[in-house]
Amino acid sequence: MENIIGDWALVPELTTGHDEFAEAMGMTEEESALTSCEYTFHLSRDGSGWRMKVSLGELGTLFDSKFQPNVAFNYMLPDQATKMTVVASEKNGHLVEKLTSENGSEITKWDVDTYPDGDFLMRVETKDGISKTQTLRRL
Repeated sequence: MENIIGDWALVPELTTGHDEFAEAMGMTEEESALTSCEYTFHLSRDGSGWRMKVSLGELGTLFDSKFQPNVAFNYMLPDQATKMTVVASEKNGHLVEKLTSENGSEITKWDVDTYPDGDFLMRVETKDGISKTQTLRRL
């Protein structure tokens, strides 16, 4: 994951598969709009572990967590009703995340694969074989 350390910003016009992925996730129009907003992604080493942060610009920080590979960490979404559980690991230089969201009895699981592609960082979210691909540029 050393090759993706740094700060990256979404290039929204290069996103593909957003609507199909939002449908697979069962998102409302409001949730779908929130997941398409611009953001910055930060990854750094933090002692023997890692630090990952996602900021939504004027909307604030979505999360800022220190983690150890293959050890679950949790955070609450801004709605303060949805608990996220993430297990992040490294595979062939990729940051691979297994995500679970819990809101009451509603549980949703999906995967995120983050990897470099030339001068860009790709984040591919997949649920039930349906993917959304986001392209980020280094800041």
